Amino acid sequence: KLRQARQSHDTGEAMAMATLLPLWKHGRAPELFRFAGGLGVGVRLQVTAAIPHPPPQASALAAVVAAGLPPREPHTRAMTHLASQVSLELPHVVERSMATKAARDPERPKKPASPWIRYLAEFRQQRKDLHHKDVMKVAAGEWKTMQDSKKTQWTQPYETEKANYEKAFKEYAESGKLEAWKRDPAKPKRPLTPFLEFTGEFRQKNAALKVTEATKQASSAWKLLTPDQKAPYEKRFEEATKKYKVEMEEYKSSGKEAAWKEKKGLTAKEELKQKELEKKQKARELKAAKKAKEAAQKAKAKELKAKKKEAEAAKKAKKKEMEAAKKAKKAEMAKAKKLKAEESKAAKAAQANASRKRASMSA
Repeated sequence: KLRQARQSHDTGEAMAMATLLPLWKHGRAPELFRFAGGLGVGVRLQVTAAIPHPPPQASALAAVVAAGLPPREPHTRAMTHLASQVSLELPHVVERSMATKAARDPERPKKPASPWIRYLAEFRQQRKDLHHKDVMKVAAGEWKTMQDSKKTQWTQPYETEKANYEKAFKEYAESGKLEAWKRDPAKPKRPLTPFLEFTGEFRQKNAALKVTEATKQASSAWKLLTPDQKAPYEKRFEEATKKYKVEMEEYKSSGKEAAWKEKKGLTAKEELKQKELEKKQKARELKAAKKAKEAAQKAKAKELKAKKKEAEAAKKAKKKEMEAAKKAKKAEMAKAKKLKAEESKAAKAAQANASRKRASMSA
C-alpha cells in the first residue's frame, strides 16, 4: 500500500502508511489499529488487506467492521485528514507488563457469551475447511446479512442467560463480595488527613453544593483557619496514624495480608514492584558474591604472599645456618690443625731433648 501511494504521488496517504508500517512490522497490532482509528475505517481495512498473513487481531477487526458492529473508538490524539500533513511521530505505547490482567473472583458471576460469539463458535465447527484468517471474514459477512428471525436461536438463549446473570450479579454485589474482593475487609483503613476530615465536615454542612464546588470552598476555608483551629484535626490525625501503624503491623504479622494476596493474587503494580525487588535482590546478591569472591582472592593472595615470605625467611635461615655450620667446621678444622702442629712441635722438642740427654750421658 505504501509502494502504491508513492507511485501515485499521493503524499498524504504515503505519509500515513509510513507512520503505520513500523507498528505492523514490530507486531504492535493493537496500537496499530488504535492509531489508525483517526484515519478512518477504510484505511484500517486497506492496511489489513494489503499486508499478507495478518495476525488474529487484524482479522478480528476486519470481521467487526464487516459485521456492522461499532469499531473501537479512535485514539485520543487528534488526527488530520489524509490530504493534510500527518505526523510521523508514533503514539506512546504502554508496556504490556503494565497491562497485566487482574485476578478475578471465582465466585463472581460470569457474563454470558454474546449472540455473535455463539454463532461464530458454531460456524468454526461447521466450516473447518476455511483458513483461520478467512473464518472471521466469511462468518461476519453471513451474520451481517442474516435476518433477525434466524438469529433468534442465538439471541434468545443470550437474553435468558443475561437476565440470570444480571440477577446473580446484583445479589453478588449486594452481598458485599464485590467490594470485599477489591479490598480486604480485615485490612485497617488509613486515617483521613486533617484537610480531608475538614472537607467531609464541610460537605455535610453544605450538602446542597456540588462536590466540586464544595471541595473548592472547603479548600479556601481550610486555608483561612488559624494554627489553633487546625490543631484538633492534626492531633486526631496523629493519634489515628499511630493506631493505624500498630493495626497494620498486627495485620501483617497475623498472616492475614499473605492469605489475602494468596487468595486474590498480585495486581499488575504489585507484580511490577515484586519484579523490581527481585531484580534489586539479585543485583545485591551478585554484588555480594562478587565482593566475597574479591575478598577470597585477596585473602588467597595474602596467604600466598605470607607463605612466600615465610619460605624466603626459612631459606635465608637455612642458608645462614649452613654458613654458620661451615664456618664452625672450618674453625674446628683450623683448631685441630693448630693442635696437631703444636703436638708435632712438642714431640719434636721432646725427641730433641731426649737426643741431647742421651748424648750427654754418652759423654
